[in-house]
Amino acid sequence: MKNRLYLHLMANREKGFALPLAVLIGLILMVTGITMMMRAQGDQSKVIAQKARADALRSSEAGVTRVQDLLNSVRFMATVDSNCTSGNCWERACSNPNDADTLKAKIAQLKDLSGGQWSDLGNNRYYRVVGYNFDDTNPPPDGLGWGVLTLEGRSRTSAATDLTNTGPNIDNGDNAASRNRVVVTIPILASPPPPSGRSAFTRTTVPTLWISEGEADDGAKFQGDVVESPGCNQTKIQQPTPAPNPSYTAQFVGVSFPDLPWIPGLSLGDLTSSETFPRTDEDGAITDTPSTRTINGQSVQVYEYIVDNINLSGSDKITITPGQRVVFYVKGNINGAIEHNCSSVSPPTVCKPGNLQIYANNELAFTAPQICLKGDQRLEAFIFAPDYSLGKTGTGTFIGAAWGKNWGKISDCASNSGAVAVTQGVEWTELITNLKPQFPQLDKIANWCEEPIPDDGDTPTEPSKCVPTFPTPSPSPSL
Repeated sequence: MKNRLYLHLMANREKGFALPLAVLIGLILMVTGITMMMRAQGDQSKVIAQKARADALRSSEAGVTRVQDLLNSVRFMATVDSNCTSGNCWERACSNPNDADTLKAKIAQLKDLSGGQWSDLGNNRYYRVVGYNFDDTNPPPDGLGWGVLTLEGRSRTSAATDLTNTGPNIDNGDNAASRNRVVVTIPILASPPPPSGRSAFTRTTVPTLWISEGEADDGAKFQGDVVESPGCNQTKIQQPTPAPNPSYTAQFVGVSFPDLPWIPGLSLGDLTSSETFPRTDEDGAITDTPSTRTINGQSVQVYEYIVDNINLSGSDKITITPGQRVVFYVKGNINGAIEHNCSSVSPPTVCKPGNLQIYANNELAFTAPQICLKGDQRLEAFIFAPDYSLGKTGTGTFIGAAWGKNWGKISDCASNSGAVAVTQGVEWTELITNLKPQFPQLDKIANWCEEPIPDDGDTPTEPSKCVPTFPTPSPSPSL
């Protein structure tokens, strides 16, 4: 009897213990299941975020590749910043967006990129140029400087609706959106002029006209190569008979003017009446002292003068004695007749168009500096005045080259419509200094770095740590 009672009591006690145990096990299983679900969700979110970040990085890489392609097509743009208030930069570049297959279309794309808006790569991926800066203070060996490109990539799960919005919180409504910023440093090297389509700088003669703004107006024609930089329009070319091979062309070339040469010489002030250079005494002996310059590997005597203005009227003219080398450095304007006639000199090697060279720098700071050539004289010369409006009026012949801001913009210096304004004729080897421009070339990327996106605006509060400091190249040891 007692054994039965004991067994009955034991059975009832086990029933009371099994229920809490079952509840505990169920609770453990539930917590384990919830933990695994949360971990799975976390892993999934991490995978999604990693994929989005990888997509954004691929967007940045694609954007860098596109910008490199544009800069390789218009290499002059690799030597200027993306934005500026004056001078040359992507933002102020001239272009013609209707010419979709020309270099001008590439310039238009770079100009658009300077605005900082997003560009669509397809598949909800985008990139934008935050900025491009060219630094020539410490160039690489045999280089012009460093191009520093700051670019952002962006990836979304849905299409962006406003590509102009560049704020830091533009993707709050898209949980899978990712955005990253990279800073890429590219060495910009110097290279020879590209041979194809660039005859203006591969001939032995200097381009007859090089202007930095617009096209030559008032019906003028040019018997020679015409260069436009940055290049907006084309200019009328008249081919000689027989025509050169390749023929003279009006072309856009992605380089800027070289620097003006250093100004030495004897200061003369204003020239307002007829005078012959170099100057002589009553017996015809030259009274001016020449400088010695090395031109084309040879030491030559050059008469150099600093002039404030050349302002001649009526029959007055400046005459250059054939066979003498004369250089004028002009601080102000030129308005009048200049004669340098080699046609009657024998042998012709004694007198060349490049024997007369005129450089103008507007040191007197005129608002609209100008050079207006007048008269019926024959002028053989090289004229380089980067900031000047150029023009020629009258029936005189001009053989040589004229480089300046524009041609045909001077209201009282209209060209003889339909006539040749300038005929190409100055050799590169006749110039007192090497003025052949350097053509930039993009080298391999030297540094690639990811950078945090600033909380406010595009510009970080501190200098970028992504831009490396390159050591100054050591000078070559003396022999």
